[in-house]
Amino acid sequence: MAEYLFQGGYKNKVGEVKVNLLLIHFKDEGGINFIYSPHLDLTGYGNNLRDAKKSFEIVFEDFVDYTLKKKTLGKILTNLGWELKGTLKRPKKVLAPSITSVIGNNDYVSEIFDKYPVKTFHQEVGIPAFA
Repeated sequence: MAEYLFQGGYKNKVGEVKVNLLLIHFKDEGGINFIYSPHLDLTGYGNNLRDAKKSFEIVFEDFVDYTLKKKTLGKILTNLGWELKGTLKRPKKVLAPSITSVIGNNDYVSEIFDKYPVKTFHQEVGIPAFA
């Protein structure tokens, strides 16, 4: 299981919120490795698992940086089905949607499970507390 540990996380001067993500590892027909987060609809890829994890970490950090700069992180998480307890700008608790609701609402996730052998794992990551 250690090979799947995701080293991503994000802190800012306000702090961070820990969230538990389901990550999916699969290979396509061409042998390319993918790490996909259905909770965030983010994908990393590479020629091997290590490269796919590095790619995912970059995509994750870029997602957080971009949404923070645009001040849209809370709105995007809400649109993805996340529950923010407290206020949108200062949530006290952030909960990812259930995987069953994600699969039911996202044809791409269903296709991954139907088409490829997958390995799934949960990873706690930090996202920034909202400023």
